[in-house]
Amino acid sequence: MGEKVSNYNSSVYASIDFTISRFNLPPVGDALIIGKRTPIGPKALMNAINEMTPNLYKLINVDHPYIEAVIIKKSSLRKVDEGKLVPRIIKNVEKFMDETDSLHVAIDIKIYVKEEIQL
Repeated sequence: MGEKVSNYNSSVYASIDFTISRFNLPPVGDALIIGKRTPIGPKALMNAINEMTPNLYKLINVDHPYIEAVIIKKSSLRKVDEGKLVPRIIKNVEKFMDETDSLHVAIDIKIYVKEEIQL
């Protein structure tokens, strides 16, 4: 009658790479994404960061189901507007985190300028 479909074994794997380095100040790097149920909240984290490295970072509260805030280097916001940069960070990070996570994000912004002059 009908063909019998044979069962097959499938597996799901995760590759894990570790980068080990010295603790640096500031400990945030370029950005830190803070979940809504992390052990330490964004205001307390921002206060601690400001104690170590005053006025280098900005706390941005976001409207998201499980991300409460982004702490981001002000120098990044001088290169790319907050309204364009923060949503892109969240879009790329949200699939890897839940509301209990705080994730570091490295940002490498390259600005390309091309000018033409009349000879």
